[in-house]
Amino acid sequence: MDELDRDVSAVANVLAKRTPLLTALADGPTDQRGLREELGVSRSTVYKALKELEDAGLVEQRGCGYGLTGFGRLAWQRHDAYLARLQRLDDAERLLNGLPTDRQYPPSLFERGRIVAPGRHAPERPLERMESLAQTADRLRCLSPAGMPRYLEASHERVAATDQTVTLVIESAALSRLADSYDRYEAALEQPGLNVRTAAEELPFAVMLFDDEQVGLFAYDDGSLLGAAFSSDDDAVEWGRSVFERVRDRSEPVERSTPV
Repeated sequence: MDELDRDVSAVANVLAKRTPLLTALADGPTDQRGLREELGVSRSTVYKALKELEDAGLVEQRGCGYGLTGFGRLAWQRHDAYLARLQRLDDAERLLNGLPTDRQYPPSLFERGRIVAPGRHAPERPLERMESLAQTADRLRCLSPAGMPRYLEASHERVAATDQTVTLVIESAALSRLADSYDRYEAALEQPGLNVRTAAEELPFAVMLFDDEQVGLFAYDDGSLLGAAFSSDDDAVEWGRSVFERVRDRSEPVERSTPV
């Protein structure tokens, strides 16, 4: 086939339609009989599929068998990666539906990130993942609409025992609950390395940065955690840093004995 005459949309359709056969050929050339046995389909089905793939320049005959062309192998790999990203987006659907639609989010956060959703028997799975990452970080930065008293307590203990530093920015309206829920709240405010700040604006989601290596995005619905996406992609981490710094720069430090 002349590459200049190739219909790219037709190739995309064939890739989607004939994915099982392309996957079967990914390990090396195979004859028609081997393909029939591996896929469990008829002779005519294999013949028709191979003809379509040959016409699209994805497969070529090699001796008594068929194999992927150079173009076919790369196209299949890209298509396979696309399907994997689409599956991650599907896994993230509930989380995405809980995020404001007027904000921009880096696609890599969902396409190549790790989606962690609460399970029926493991409702705190996203927070457990967060705590696991937090334990090995030297620097934590967090925006949170609710403040998460449990997170403040854990952060206070780690900062006091290690060289870790933590900056926590929460909504002003959540400060009284944070103070009432943690009995060492005043001591936490005096702890060197632990910086608690309040933002007057409403925070529609939570963001946490683990050093400059990974970001976590947490989505809520009426106060209930829908799930979280974690990513180490550079663009996702940069997005998280930009969001955090923008809110932090408009926030105010919380001092000991501040009326709440």
